[in-house]
Amino acid sequence: MSAGDHRILEQAIRQAVPRLVGAGHPELQKSTGTDQAAHEPDLHLHPELDPLARQLPGTEKAIAYRTSLYRVLVDMDPRGHREIIDELVRSGIPLHTLAIQLFSPVAVHLGNLWCTDESDFMQVAVASTRLGMIINHLSHGHGHTVGRRDIDRRILLARTRGALHTIGVSIVASCFRDMGWIVEGGADLELDDSLYMKLSASPYNLVGISVGQVDEVDQCAHAIRRIHSSRTTKQVKVAIGGPAVMRDPLSFHNIGADVVARSALEVMQLAESVGR
Repeated sequence: MSAGDHRILEQAIRQAVPRLVGAGHPELQKSTGTDQAAHEPDLHLHPELDPLARQLPGTEKAIAYRTSLYRVLVDMDPRGHREIIDELVRSGIPLHTLAIQLFSPVAVHLGNLWCTDESDFMQVAVASTRLGMIINHLSHGHGHTVGRRDIDRRILLARTRGALHTIGVSIVASCFRDMGWIVEGGADLELDDSLYMKLSASPYNLVGISVGQVDEVDQCAHAIRRIHSSRTTKQVKVAIGGPAVMRDPLSFHNIGADVVARSALEVMQLAESVGR
């Protein structure tokens, strides 16, 4: 490959990758508004500054793992994965606390390193993939939940085609599982006929949609209308979130969604208010 080809490839990557990484990490989207916003604390990087998040059980212990988790993610030797997973299991920290106080801010930190050129694309991509594997392993292997199971509460998670990266979906799924919900769908379920087939086959309390691009708002509005117009699913609540909602929440406020979630912190309130 010639030097000119290298320059063209680098330029293409630098134009495309920030959008792709942002699609998987809505928390990376930074406010570019007023001076007041610039001085507000970054609750995505430091969720412990939120008074409600601060009350999550095991918050201090979860925060203490941030540095060691980051090191495992960027280490060339992959054997640290098993060690950190075993440590987190032994810690007894609730999974939803880990999701909000550990996994989300570490994902933000990885994205910030890319944006400031402190890490290259491959390093961030590998670290993000490892983080997703750790989250999924802990989510499916956790031995207990903190939520009540005297009633079955079910959520179906899906994504639009533009939601190319799925750590956010995995974090949401882990929170709901830890709070006693039955979680189905996920990163592999797109907003298409497969979603409606699942809705017609089983009862759900909530549908969660991760939106990757703002121009997918019409697709989301159509899906919500279809869900609410069906006799069998009209009572199902619909929540939307993801990078597009973070970037332009106003575009999604009047399309029929029951909940417009802008951060993982809202998962806690959402899970408590739906399906009781």
